[in-house]
Amino acid sequence: MTLDEIRVQIDAIDTQIKPLFIQRMACGKGVAEAKAMTGGDVFVLERELSIIKNRASDVDPAIYDEYIAFLKHLMSLCRRYEYGFLTDMQEMVLTDNLHTAGLDRTTPHTQVAITFTCDIASSDLNMHMNMIKLNKVTIQSMSLETKGEKQVITMTLLGNVNEANMKQLLCQIGKEASDFAITALLS
Repeated sequence: MTLDEIRVQIDAIDTQIKPLFIQRMACGKGVAEAKAMTGGDVFVLERELSIIKNRASDVDPAIYDEYIAFLKHLMSLCRRYEYGFLTDMQEMVLTDNLHTAGLDRTTPHTQVAITFTCDIASSDLNMHMNMIKLNKVTIQSMSLETKGEKQVITMTLLGNVNEANMKQLLCQIGKEASDFAITALLS
C-alpha cells in the first residue's frame, strides 16, 4: 500500500470517528443533566479504571499504551464538556476553595494561583494541562516538586475566577486532582 493509499484510508476512518465522537459528547450532555439533578460526581475514578481495563483487555500489546491514553483523553474531554453544564457544581468548588483560603472573589485580580497533587504512578498531569489549554487559560508560571510518591504542582493562571472558562477549569481540576486549593488572587 502506498503512502497516499494509507492516507485515504486514514481519512475514511476519521470520517467514521466524527459522528461517533459527536454521539459520545451528546451522551456526556445527558450525563451532566442527570448529575445536575442527582448531585453525583462527574469523575468516578473506579468506574473509569474498570471501563479502561475492560475495553483494553483484547488490544494488541504493541498499541496497548496508546489505546489507554486515547481512552483517558476521550473521557477527560467528555468530563470537561459535562462540567460546562454543571454551573452549580462549578460555583460550589469555587466558593468552597475561596472560603477555605480566605479569599474574596470581588477583589480585583488578573491571575489565580492554585496548587494540587498527583500520584507519581498514575499521574494525569498531562490531562490537566490539556484542560487548561481547552479552557483557553494561559499558565503564567508553574512548578513541580516531587515529594515521596506525589507530584506537587503549583501554577499561576492568567484570568479571573469569575470568568466562565476559569470556573469550568477550576471545577474540573478541583474535582479530579488531589489536594486542590486556590492559594491567591493576584493582580
